[in-house]
Amino acid sequence: MMEEVIIKASTTTTPRIYLDFFKSYYKEKTKTLTFITTVIGACLLATGLWSSLNRVSVITCAILIGGGVMLMIYPRFSYRRPYNSVKDNKITTKFEFYKDRMVEINDSSREEYYYSDLLKVWETEDYFYIYHTPENASVVDKKGISTGSPEKLKALLSGRVEYIVRNKRK
Repeated sequence: MMEEVIIKASTTTTPRIYLDFFKSYYKEKTKTLTFITTVIGACLLATGLWSSLNRVSVITCAILIGGGVMLMIYPRFSYRRPYNSVKDNKITTKFEFYKDRMVEINDSSREEYYYSDLLKVWETEDYFYIYHTPENASVVDKKGISTGSPEKLKALLSGRVEYIVRNKRK
């Protein structure tokens, strides 16, 4: 007897899905680094401005101010390089959720993941990011759920794995 599929879903990756994923991933992964570089950048910026008021060399002031601004801005855009490398890859993945595991099927593979082996699930306004490892996640588009509902998937996963709800900030 075949086990019943509780939820079925399909996700076709688009540049928007990749962008949302990489922004979320890098924001979480680099939040301490971003804080530290922002503080150091602000100190360099303030030192550069103070130096310019006290008639220190224009080159020194420019280096301090430029370095401060760069340290404050760059970490917020660290997701761009990996995003740009994959944004045009279009893959359709089908998901089947059972009571004890999920199955991920695409053109080249079929993978089974037991819920007990999953790292965590992040839910956003539009997606479920199901992490298998810290660097590997399946993205389930809520609009792609054909059998069941996002609420049913949340109920299925939230009791079995660390579950985090991330509201999208505008």
